[in-house]
Amino acid sequence: MTLLERFLKYVRINSFSDSNSLKSPSTDSQKKLASILVQDLRAIGVEVWYDEEHCYVYGCLHGNVEAPKLGFIAHMDTSEDAKGNINPKITYNYDGQDIILSENRVLKTLDNPDLLNHISETLITSDGDSLLGADDKSGIAEIMEMLEYFSNKSESHGDIYVCFTPDEEIGVGVKYFDFAQFPAQFAYTVDGLDIGEISYENFNAATVFIKINGVVSHLGNAKGKLINALTVANKINALVPNEVPENTEGDEGYYHLHKLNGDFTNATMEYLIRDFDKVNFQRRKEKFRLIIERLKEEYGNIFELNIVDSYFNMKDIISKHFHLVAYARKAMEGLGIIPISNLTRGGTDGARLSYKGLPCPNLGTGAHNIHTVYEYITLEEMEKVSKVLIEIVKAYARDKDIVKRTRSHFN
Repeated sequence: MTLLERFLKYVRINSFSDSNSLKSPSTDSQKKLASILVQDLRAIGVEVWYDEEHCYVYGCLHGNVEAPKLGFIAHMDTSEDAKGNINPKITYNYDGQDIILSENRVLKTLDNPDLLNHISETLITSDGDSLLGADDKSGIAEIMEMLEYFSNKSESHGDIYVCFTPDEEIGVGVKYFDFAQFPAQFAYTVDGLDIGEISYENFNAATVFIKINGVVSHLGNAKGKLINALTVANKINALVPNEVPENTEGDEGYYHLHKLNGDFTNATMEYLIRDFDKVNFQRRKEKFRLIIERLKEEYGNIFELNIVDSYFNMKDIISKHFHLVAYARKAMEGLGIIPISNLTRGGTDGARLSYKGLPCPNLGTGAHNIHTVYEYITLEEMEKVSKVLIEIVKAYARDKDIVKRTRSHFN
């Protein structure tokens, strides 16, 4: 099976996750894709373990040399932002013109100047009625291509572990991740965007929950008695610095009022805190404690404050295993790809896994305009990403020094 055939096979399976579902996985369609991936892995000689209950597909292509156990991870679900039946369109030998996706939608070079970097390539889009699903089925296809390469050749490689996860798009992609089935020492998520992307810095993240218990009184006799919970909520928000997502970029952190519910009797607020720097991250959390303490002086003990950490900047972990980034950069440069070290203004499964003991930066897949009906990718860039993965595996098999350092660290 060619890379293109494999990718088209996967994207045609409608595997949207559902943020309103209480099931795991959130949709049965992800199980359909999982069963196909189990078959495809076995067909190329990979030993497979399938967690059918939670829909995780694990595999290992056993190595032929002593080397660190490497892992590669991608997710099976696609975003619910642009639901619909996925009908991929292929434009062979792209000529640099606008692409008509459907009667009402056109992929324009004016809005997507990167298209002009792909003239003469094989461009894959949706038909304009749904997203394409390259996030992250391109990552899956690229990992499968890498596995097939080593399965069919006598190239030296260590044990290669893979895991295809569910429900990444709704934030629970590694909730039931089984490390016993994935004993890799180092791993990469293949779930980024631009080819050449290497992400090993992401936000520290926390959620702030505030409950305001108003004091109720008859409105006709409320003077000096009534405490309006909504009025207090407005005062809280006025005291939060105006460092919000719509005003920040790059390495700037933010506060974000995510939810506000209630009435004058009771109200709840939910804020998201994000920052790359640990000191600033703690400062932002402390800001809310200070705001509540200040307002207690005016309103009394009507507040309930709870701050819950969500994930942390994986840079702190990756910096101790920077060979992961160095080998990825070297592999890209050897293939004529310019490495791009991007800050991830969000979280990744790799960040969560890194803090659970599996150092795991993120690599780009070549996808563009993800989560929209204008999503696209080229076959040539997917082929390059597969070659990057191959070169990374080869590098670890060649480097005996890293084998020794790994042994001493993990045994």
